[in-house]
Amino acid sequence: MFKNYSPRLIFGVMAVTCIIISPLFAIFVPMTVPDLFLTDRSYFYIYSFRTNVKLIMAGFFILAVAFAVLCWKRQIATYALSLVLLIGGLVTLYGSTSTYTAINEQEVFKRQLIGSQKMQWDSIDRVALEYVPNALGNYKFIDKSGNELIVQEDKTMATSYIYLMTSKKKIKFDEYEKK
Repeated sequence: MFKNYSPRLIFGVMAVTCIIISPLFAIFVPMTVPDLFLTDRSYFYIYSFRTNVKLIMAGFFILAVAFAVLCWKRQIATYALSLVLLIGGLVTLYGSTSTYTAINEQEVFKRQLIGSQKMQWDSIDRVALEYVPNALGNYKFIDKSGNELIVQEDKTMATSYIYLMTSKKKIKFDEYEKK
C-alpha cells in the first residue's frame, strides 16, 4: 500500500519543484500582490515588477538550495544550514510583497527590502522624470535641501498621477531624456 520513500528523494523532489514553479510565481505574484496586501486605497502604488520578480526567483532558489542541502547529508550542521536557508528564502519571498512606492496627497513613501524613504510634498522642490525612449524611466523627487528619492517608473498611469500631484501642489515637473 504505502511505499517508503527515502528522505533524500523527497527533499530532492522538493528542490526541483521549487525551481520548476518559481517562474510561475514570478509572473503571477507581482500582479496580484498589490491587490491583496496594499489595501489602503488613499495611496497610489507603484509596485516594481522587475525588482519583485528578481526577489521571487532568488527566494525560490534559496529554498531549492535549502532542500538540496538536506539531500546531501542529514547531520546537525546540515539541518542548521538548511533551516537558515529556509528562513532566508521565506524572508526573501516576503520581501517581494513589501517593496513598493506609495504616493498620496501628503507624502511620497518608498519601501524597499531594507529600509524606507519618505518625503512630504511640502518639502519637495521639484520632480523630474528621467527616461530612455521606449523604456521605463526614473522619477526623481528632489527636496529643498537637495536630497533625492528615486522611484523607478512602473506604470504609464504613474506619470499622469505624479504630474497631477505636482500641478496641485505647484511643484516644478521636469521631463528629460537620459544621456
